[in-house]
Amino acid sequence: MHEILINLEAGERRVAILSSGKLEWYFVERITERRIVGNIYMGRVNSVLNGMGAAFVECGLEKNGFLYVDDITAPVTGDEDDDLGASEEIARPHKKVPSNAKISDLIKKDQEIMVQIVKEGLGTKGARLTTHISLPGRYLVFMPTLKRVGVSRKIRDVKERQRIRSVLRELKLPDNMGLVARTAAVGCGKDEFLRDVRYFQDTYNRIKKLAKSKPAPSLIFEELDLSSKVMRDYLSDDTTKVIIDDKQEYKKVKSFTARIARKFTNRVVFYKGETPLFEKHKVEKDIDKLFERKIFLRCGGHITIEQTEGMVAIDVNSGKFTGKKNLEETISKVNREAAEEVARQLRLRDIGGIVIIDFIDMEMARHRKEVFSILQSALRKDKAKTNIISMSELNIVEMTRQRVRRSLESTSYQNCPNCAGKGMVKSADTVAIVALRKLKTYLKTHRARATTEVTVHPLVAQRLVNEDAPSLDYIRRKFRRHVSVVADDKLHIEGVNIAPARHR
Repeated sequence: MHEILINLEAGERRVAILSSGKLEWYFVERITERRIVGNIYMGRVNSVLNGMGAAFVECGLEKNGFLYVDDITAPVTGDEDDDLGASEEIARPHKKVPSNAKISDLIKKDQEIMVQIVKEGLGTKGARLTTHISLPGRYLVFMPTLKRVGVSRKIRDVKERQRIRSVLRELKLPDNMGLVARTAAVGCGKDEFLRDVRYFQDTYNRIKKLAKSKPAPSLIFEELDLSSKVMRDYLSDDTTKVIIDDKQEYKKVKSFTARIARKFTNRVVFYKGETPLFEKHKVEKDIDKLFERKIFLRCGGHITIEQTEGMVAIDVNSGKFTGKKNLEETISKVNREAAEEVARQLRLRDIGGIVIIDFIDMEMARHRKEVFSILQSALRKDKAKTNIISMSELNIVEMTRQRVRRSLESTSYQNCPNCAGKGMVKSADTVAIVALRKLKTYLKTHRARATTEVTVHPLVAQRLVNEDAPSLDYIRRKFRRHVSVVADDKLHIEGVNIAPARHR
């Protein structure tokens, strides 16, 4: 059983999903920020690069999006019963363009083309695009360019998969259009599916009209805001309440719920309490912990999460936990608990890309197998695609998690202006040595007899006039120059400015 909490304040929309009172999902959206994943644009091809097998498409965004050859619609043939194994967000095609196809044979420069954003731009890269348009609904994903009937791989019951396929085949769709059942489709009948299909057809007809009438580049379909998207994707029979602390947001969500799942309308309630909603449900402390490197486990162990540009490294440590039996059992217990927490943290922080998990070394193969099984099971809750490789003999697990948008950390933080994201700055001792080297170089090339000022951070200045005073005196004597040290508390600790003395 779970509750959905929706909080609006200070230009930010936050959603927390609690399972038995514990934070299991957390999403945040700045109301002023532009939502782009899932949006559909009428774009214009800016350039076509056969060497990269990609094209750059102008969509009206800050950077051109990029479109790989595999993401361009190609004729699809074959058995309609093939399983797509679609993701929960954007359905992918089962058949792709032939591997030897040149992108220049498929699209041309200045061509106008309908594209959908499947991944936000990261760093210097623009957004990733596809021509495989897909529209997620409550129970189904609609694919107007691919004639196919599929069922999400996360629905594991064979009989239920067959039942859903049978119902989907009864739905009459125009040629070259397809559907994929989402996990919410379990137990649903034809009426629920038809409601989604009617919504898809109305929406896609509007998209086609706008595509014909609007000049490229232009937005022709915008994905739902965070609250509506969560209601569409996470509302289920297990949801006991949806609690919202903003009156306008409450009315909007209530209306949207009545449209997609009327039976849940009475579970949407407006919060009138004086204590802030997230504080009332003891969520704020859990959210604060999402930005910490170290996460403590109930047993006393902890995991450490290090995010880099290329990958995420997660290290498991026993910490203060000593156990009651033997070392192997102690280690196994910490690793089992860590496996569940790792999966939870990946969801909560929305971490994507390559993830390396270094578990504590276990000697027994059955313990490694058990921990790996717990991690696999915990990852099944995740709506993002994950690909996990078996645990190595070094007790390391390699995995990938679908990266659609920036992680929670990169959304909420910027690189430190002092260390530029390195997480470290040079010590005062090191900077003092650098300052002495720079001073010698300066005095060699500047022959003027005016007093030379070495301006540094106060901590560095203290080092220069005390411990390094003999070295400084040696330089004065060698170059026969007057040198003074000036402390500037506004200067970065690594900053060193050397110049002729100013008249004060």
